[in-house]
Amino acid sequence: MRTIFVKNAELVTRKSRSSLIIHRRDGSYREVNIRDIEAVVILGAATKIECGVISLLSRYNIPLSIVNRLGVSILAVPVVTLYNETRRAQYLLSDAEKTEIMLEILKAKFRGFSNILKYHEKEVPEAVLEEAVAERDLLHWEAATSRRYWQLMIDLIPGSILRELKDRYEFQGRRPRAKDPFNQSISALYAILYSLSTRALLASGLDPTYGLHHRTRYSLPLVYDYTEMYKPIAIHTLIKVLRKTEKLPQLDEDGYLTKESMSTMMKELFNTLNARIRRTRITPHRAIYINAIKLATRIRTRNKQIHYTYTYNPKKLQHTKTTDKQW
Repeated sequence: MRTIFVKNAELVTRKSRSSLIIHRRDGSYREVNIRDIEAVVILGAATKIECGVISLLSRYNIPLSIVNRLGVSILAVPVVTLYNETRRAQYLLSDAEKTEIMLEILKAKFRGFSNILKYHEKEVPEAVLEEAVAERDLLHWEAATSRRYWQLMIDLIPGSILRELKDRYEFQGRRPRAKDPFNQSISALYAILYSLSTRALLASGLDPTYGLHHRTRYSLPLVYDYTEMYKPIAIHTLIKVLRKTEKLPQLDEDGYLTKESMSTMMKELFNTLNARIRRTRITPHRAIYINAIKLATRIRTRNKQIHYTYTYNPKKLQHTKTTDKQW
């Protein structure tokens, strides 16, 4: 797995159909073979992208994510396969079926939150997964449950760092467009997961533009739906970095995360994504692809016995040193 992370570059161009060329502001450049790329993430709004780059990435179904003050944007062209069996079934899902599938994904997400709390020997609140309430109003149930868990996640931030966030940045918890280092870090880590999930869903035959839960104002709503159960990985990644370094990620003069801070977080993230789940040969990275195929099968066959969710549990991961490279 290789995700190319681009920050403070002047221009991204392509070399024929084989490589991307990343031009730095000092006149130097870096060439990356297209076959080695799984996703491209660009941080900031100043980097220029050649139209041919977007076409080349689309040709090979490589997602391009852009993270800036407006949020996270994902550019991807769905696989050119019209009216196939999987997508026909996806488009014909009833509201009740969508809710049923999405509820399982969200339950996996919140179980992942609970596992993070258990890992840090914190008390897990009771009766947060109230399925009867969720089935009646999934949107409000998710929002309320997320707020409860997010407050518990915030409590895992070391006290000195949390005080700095509040004093210096008026930190009030998870806010996707907030300019503090914590929220910017979460958004950047999410962008990686969105990119991987986009490619996995495309490979499974599902249409990422047709969601279960998120609304159509998002470019790829199914990506946001599917990635929910992997978000605990990103959140725990940042918590681990904060506890290890005992300092906040740094921002540059433009208000974006520095390359050093991003590198530290990416290494921690990839270390988790490449860790083997105990008693299996599966890693969280492989689970993203495997579960996308299972989700497609669940939708196509209407077989409710198919298990398509992933629950993050740090106690069950066997870590190895990562060899992934980021820009």
